[in-house]
Amino acid sequence: MNIKSNLKYAWLGIAVLSMILTAFLWFGYDSPNLQNTIYVLNALMLLLSLPCSLFAVLVVALANHYLGIEPFSIEGIYLSTIFLVVVGLMQWFWIARFWSPNESLFQNLNLLDAKVD
Repeated sequence: MNIKSNLKYAWLGIAVLSMILTAFLWFGYDSPNLQNTIYVLNALMLLLSLPCSLFAVLVVALANHYLGIEPFSIEGIYLSTIFLVVVGLMQWFWIARFWSPNESLFQNLNLLDAKVD
């Protein structure tokens, strides 16, 4: 396995864990330790999905400015977790195919090795 694949699966594990903990928060288990854990997981998702995760940072900043959603409130946790998961999924499972494809982008014509009949 290469480093890109390892980062993808590390990000996926962190994203699944972050969504599960966010679901606990959604169903009423409100704890400062749970919120701090989700903050740390979101920071790891942000680092593992750079540069696309900068869009999620922009969305959270704009939501704070225009909608009044504080980034460190429960609503901010929901917003940042969901956007980081969506942006990370796009980066690792859709855009990454175009950054470093497995097959060649162009077909080799072999014009110098062609036999004339």
